[in-house]
Amino acid sequence: MLSLSQEMDLNHYSSQADFAHHLMSSICGEHRLETSCRDKLDFHYEGIRLPHKRLAMGKISYGAHVCINTSNLRAYSISLPVQGKQVLNVRGAEYISNCDKGLILSNNELQDLVIDKDCIKYQVVIPEHSMQQVLGELLHQPLDYPVLFNPEMNLNVDSSLFVWWKNIDNFLNLRAQFKGVQGMQLWSEDYENFLIKALLLSQENNYSGMLRALCNQYEPEYLRKICEFIRQHAHENICADDLHRIAGVSKTKLYQEFQHYYGTSPLAFLRKYRLQQIYKILKSSSNKKLSISKLAYDWGFNHLGRFSQEYRDEFGETPTETKHKIKWENTNN
Repeated sequence: MLSLSQEMDLNHYSSQADFAHHLMSSICGEHRLETSCRDKLDFHYEGIRLPHKRLAMGKISYGAHVCINTSNLRAYSISLPVQGKQVLNVRGAEYISNCDKGLILSNNELQDLVIDKDCIKYQVVIPEHSMQQVLGELLHQPLDYPVLFNPEMNLNVDSSLFVWWKNIDNFLNLRAQFKGVQGMQLWSEDYENFLIKALLLSQENNYSGMLRALCNQYEPEYLRKICEFIRQHAHENICADDLHRIAGVSKTKLYQEFQHYYGTSPLAFLRKYRLQQIYKILKSSSNKKLSISKLAYDWGFNHLGRFSQEYRDEFGETPTETKHKIKWENTNN
């Protein structure tokens, strides 16, 4: 088996299934690779392994129809296609994965992952011991049983998952620059911990109830009330005075504590939530006559130029591009 224990920069290409199998076993754990094109793959893997928690992040394609069988990975393999699709069979259920739906293969489960020939995907591998270590530190107690995730990551339903994958996308696109940043050994552990914590808090798992209870211990009740009000009334005209009145605390305290717990201001939180709702509507609507300008006005955006720019900053594409992309995908499915 290839030894990558000391290798951080991972760039590999091969036409051989045995090479691809051994390489990926060293990255994400033992598995079987089945394909009828054992000597005719177009296998590509480009990624990076971070030094502390041993996270591996990369982009992978096989260039052929393959099936991955796992039962004891000793890691969590998280993937999201940027092209094509893959299908996971686990616990008697089938999960179809495309650019809107990622997958998590948890450890100690019998599962089959079928990857289409044209599938190109991002993959994040988190060793089981790293996941358990971070979760144990969050809960301040040892774990009684392994972490088991819901296999399906629906980015259209949970915006935090979209943000998680967007972060991975940005990091991989800039990985050459990150490798040259001085002191990577010092800062990378914080980044690895961030990714694991964000995943545990965003993706449903068998410890989610305990994690939600932990979050509620620290988050002031009035802030939860503000967030719930924003979600229920986001399509209405909400101003800062409305939020200040509902909070029942000084403006200074409201803005300081909102920034502390959510990393943003109340009005920026409102704007982000509105953008996410518009994105979901554009992604799910089959109405060819859907008016983007009316949609923006309905959700409180009165300046269309500014709305379009904020939408692009949030999702990396314009509202029109989102609408046309969904129309193209529906036409070709």
